[in-house]
Amino acid sequence: MIRVIAEGLVKRYGRVAAVDHASLQLAPGELTCLLGPPGAGKTTFARLLAGLDSVDDGEIYLGERMVQAVPARERGVGMVFRDHALWPGLSVRDNVGYPLKAQGVPARERRQRVDETLAALRVDTLADVRPDALTPGQSLRVALARALIARPDLLILDEPLAGIEPQGREEAWDEIRRARIEAGLTTLLLTSVVPEALARADRLAVMDLGRILQSGTPQELYNQPVDVFVARLLGPTNLLQGQVDGHSHDPARREVVVRTPVGRLVARTSFPSLSATTPVTISIRPESLSLGPGVPSDANRFPATIERIAFLGSTRRILLRGPGDWPVTAIALQSQSAHVREGQGVTLSIAPENVTLLPGKFAVGGGS
Repeated sequence: MIRVIAEGLVKRYGRVAAVDHASLQLAPGELTCLLGPPGAGKTTFARLLAGLDSVDDGEIYLGERMVQAVPARERGVGMVFRDHALWPGLSVRDNVGYPLKAQGVPARERRQRVDETLAALRVDTLADVRPDALTPGQSLRVALARALIARPDLLILDEPLAGIEPQGREEAWDEIRRARIEAGLTTLLLTSVVPEALARADRLAVMDLGRILQSGTPQELYNQPVDVFVARLLGPTNLLQGQVDGHSHDPARREVVVRTPVGRLVARTSFPSLSATTPVTISIRPESLSLGPGVPSDANRFPATIERIAFLGSTRRILLRGPGDWPVTAIALQSQSAHVREGQGVTLSIAPENVTLLPGKFAVGGGS
């Protein structure tokens, strides 16, 4: 297992920087997910790691090796592309064996390793089949076999489940997880699907416009995003503009008082210094809001009126109107919201640790 370090990577096409001073570390043996919208630069970033595109600036380390000048075939990187990129004129056996052939591995050893890899991915019975006869799930396993055959140190998966039906995705994920763990591989997964990124990643990084905005555990990014873009990308949130009004008398609590249209709210913050009158944006996840009657003594609270309730099965989405005509969304379990009804006035409460401060102003309008 190796650590992968990308430091200040830049890739330009004319005046456009597809990757713009992007830095990221992949811990040995972990699955790091690079999440971002289409066009964020994820695939270009991955191609720089793999050596498929040249770096204009920055450094890449695979283990102890600096590799940005090393040819792709010598980097020890296996890659599964979004469309799986199987050669249509070659059989499954020849597709999987091609990397070994390119390395000059003798035919007898090549055949043995191909047979072992096909059996491990459960596609040995398809060895003589052409790619156009494969199901999407079979195609993924063949592409994964081809990426693993040369025993890489780093595995890159670029939206590998893009063509697989929803009912087959769980099985496909299990296949990927089993294969990478058995091989002991450091893995980078590229995706634009937020729920899968949150559920699958050991570590998560968010990318947009060629820049990596934040990295950490999925829980860290979801609960403490660095800006409005990350907050909105990772799930619904209520946004509210405010202004710093003071600090807690206990420095250990790292609490800031913020003046907002709904009143003063206490928030926990990781920012080292926020002076009075500093403009901020507040982010509150819908599931963090509680609807009375029991309100903890240290919680923020404000009145609101329920405008609409949407049934979501195990939960309800409750749309409310708070002070200053602020539209706010709450998510509550059925068992905890059976007493509420449309038109009812309620008290909303939120613990300070669930009030996230984001720097600067932003055009906001409630839940998103």
